Amino acid sequence: MIFSLFCTTGTAQEILKRPITLATYTYTLDSALQTAKAQGFPIAYSSSKLPNARCNFKSSQLLFEDFLKALKTQTGINYTVNGNIVAISYEKPTVELQTIRGTVRDLESGEALIGAAVYEPGSLNGVITNSYGYFSLSLSAGEHVVRVSFIGYEDILDTIDLSKGHIRNFMLSQKVNELNEITISAIEPDFNVSSLIPGINTLNLSTEGQIPYFLGEVDVLQGATLLPGIKTLGEDANGLNIRGGSTDQNLILLDEATVYNPNHLYGLISVFNPEAVNNVEIMKGFIPPSYGGRASSVISVHQKEGDDQNYHFTGGIGLVSARFIAEGPIKKKQSSFILSGRQSIFDLSLDNNTSTSFQDLNAKINLKYNKKNTFYFSGYFGNDRNTNTFETVRNWGNRNFSLRWNHLFGRRVFANFSAILSEYNYKITQPREAASFIGKSRIIDYTAKSDWGYVITPKHELKFGGSTIFHRLKPGDRIPFDEQTSSSNPLYLDSEHGVESAIYLSHEATLGKKFSALYGFRISALHYLGAGTIYQYDPELPRSNESITDTLNFGALEIMKSYYGWEPRASVSYRLSEQASVKASYTKSLQYLHLISSTITPAPTDIWKLSDSHIAPTTSHHYSLGIYQNFKDNKWETYVDGYFKRLVNLVQYKDGADLLFNPNPETELLTGMGRAYGLEFFLKKNEGKFTGWLSYTLSRSEIKVAGQFDEETINNGRYFPSNYDKKHDISLVGIYKFLPRLSGSFSFKYNSGRPFTLPLGKYIYEGNLIPHFGNRNQSRLPDYHRLDLSVKWQGKQFKADGTPKRFEDYWTLVVYNAYGRNNVYSYFFKEDKQSGVTTIEPYTIFDSVIPAITYNFKF
Repeated sequence: MIFSLFCTTGTAQEILKRPITLATYTYTLDSALQTAKAQGFPIAYSSSKLPNARCNFKSSQLLFEDFLKALKTQTGINYTVNGNIVAISYEKPTVELQTIRGTVRDLESGEALIGAAVYEPGSLNGVITNSYGYFSLSLSAGEHVVRVSFIGYEDILDTIDLSKGHIRNFMLSQKVNELNEITISAIEPDFNVSSLIPGINTLNLSTEGQIPYFLGEVDVLQGATLLPGIKTLGEDANGLNIRGGSTDQNLILLDEATVYNPNHLYGLISVFNPEAVNNVEIMKGFIPPSYGGRASSVISVHQKEGDDQNYHFTGGIGLVSARFIAEGPIKKKQSSFILSGRQSIFDLSLDNNTSTSFQDLNAKINLKYNKKNTFYFSGYFGNDRNTNTFETVRNWGNRNFSLRWNHLFGRRVFANFSAILSEYNYKITQPREAASFIGKSRIIDYTAKSDWGYVITPKHELKFGGSTIFHRLKPGDRIPFDEQTSSSNPLYLDSEHGVESAIYLSHEATLGKKFSALYGFRISALHYLGAGTIYQYDPELPRSNESITDTLNFGALEIMKSYYGWEPRASVSYRLSEQASVKASYTKSLQYLHLISSTITPAPTDIWKLSDSHIAPTTSHHYSLGIYQNFKDNKWETYVDGYFKRLVNLVQYKDGADLLFNPNPETELLTGMGRAYGLEFFLKKNEGKFTGWLSYTLSRSEIKVAGQFDEETINNGRYFPSNYDKKHDISLVGIYKFLPRLSGSFSFKYNSGRPFTLPLGKYIYEGNLIPHFGNRNQSRLPDYHRLDLSVKWQGKQFKADGTPKRFEDYWTLVVYNAYGRNNVYSYFFKEDKQSGVTTIEPYTIFDSVIPAITYNFKF
């Protein structure tokens, strides 16, 4: 900073009337003031605070007062006369920001494009469309050049004059007109580097090829297992294990409605009909404050809205299922619908003892009432049926309904209001055993929520909102099957009720050219409600039915237990260059709902349990640090991300626990600590005839249960591997386009064997053979590896005269487990009755090559 002060004798009026001599060239503001200073005029100013401006003078000699007035007019400075001193000052004018808002959609179908970029080239001003395709971008008044882009679509470069309007909707056209299938991709070419959410993966609709799927069934969750940090227990295991978390620690949303069981066919196929899916986001590194209730990840699935301009019919048939989708306008460019159904076409089985069938039905209607209001109604109905040789029948399914209202308040505020119903239920019918029975269980959620976004400036955005969920759980009813049942007394477990509420606030800010941050908090609470009973246990004894000392009874909707939680979260990014960044994040999450299971892999008949007086919420503290780098104009992308997760109050079970229809499950459950840590590597090629990716995860997931009593301690209170601990996990995927209509792909999967508990011996008790187990999860299955292949043949897309065909189709041929690997899923023990020798027999789900062919069409 330079401070200049020159004083001469004379009054202020005399100084202002003195002439100043000037040259005839253009002055910078600083050089003009230096000229006045050299001629003895008393000036005080700070040069570092002056604008970088230029000025011209009409005459080579003018009064000093006219000189100052010319500077004020041309450069915006101010001057004041204090005694015999002229003080020069400058106040930077406030730039009036104006906001343009609108939507980005597919030109052909009107489908909202989630995650499209709207930005001003050459500046940091830009935004990403939200889950409804909306954006709000603040710019200075005047004309601006805006670019709109989305992967797989042609960019739009548009000149916008904000004086002529503040609403602009963009329609993007696809680069290639092919049938949509699911592959892994970033939302934007540089999203890997620019996103503020580390560890996020997106499953987008792509047109370049198809990775191999089991029996040719394109599936979003199968594709997710080829990404770093996402695993399953095995080939018929339900659910995903993400960054060392259990399956119930994933919040799975379908148009904001919770899906409690996302699987068909033993976990090999998900409930999400791929042709009805628009976009899938998997947040496993940092969870924004707007999401809560789970300790590991968020999987958000958005259904398509339906073509609002033309009617289309899409379908396909394979060895597993037949699919059909209808979509079209209710009123063109204003409202549309989409209806999809899927039905298994055979009684499917992985062995000779069981058979399984399933159905899906999705529906969605959207109404663009006007430029400020859009309404959505979506629903899902699913049902699964499984039978075995003992005539045991299991039925289970999800029901979801969502009603949402999007509203624009002014130019900068976007709001979404939702009313949601989520239900999951199952039923067991066991007619053949002496103790034959019918068992039922279900969980129902009623949710009301509101989410708001306020764009303060292009570099600052606030998001805030809240939600309330009323949980109704029926842990289980056991009803006699008929009069011949040995036990004629029905068992009705107490229903559970709870209200889970939360509010949140977050701020996304860009500070300078390189640093950006997303930080905020979530405050959540659970009120566990009656009617119900709380059992008090003797603190000097292990918790059991025999140690109950008192019983507390509560009336309907009376608060039995309350929990409150503070969940701070932050993610920061530092831009090393245009194509590289470093990201760090911290997330604290509370989970009030738990899946109670004593099996290695969750079964459809496992029950959900609210936190109560004996089972505290699970708390997760997740830390991550990663380097993200793109190469060759984003044709290649890569990242290395490390994480550490600490978990408190993990629900575990005692050895030999009996949880089915147990009125006091707390007597069989334990709580422990958990830790998960790892390093993820991801490399992906985005463009060219050959595309694909490589992912590698080096990780550990461990649990410690050290109770007050030996009965409540596992492995002497030491850390032991969780059921889903796999040290190495590698996926390699390649897609090659041989011809415009012919492409092929492969996927190779390798991971370390998961842990299991091996019996150390056996003994006979009352004529029954009882295995004696040692410490939990101290043995390992053999390593797992598998190669899958796929070929896709596209039908002709153009007529003889060169015009596009309305009817499009393609065939896929998939070879699953191409080299017939016998991967061991588990072991069972078989005893020779004559010799008494027990042998260990491996159990394999697939032990041969499995080919499949599917046919798909659209018109």
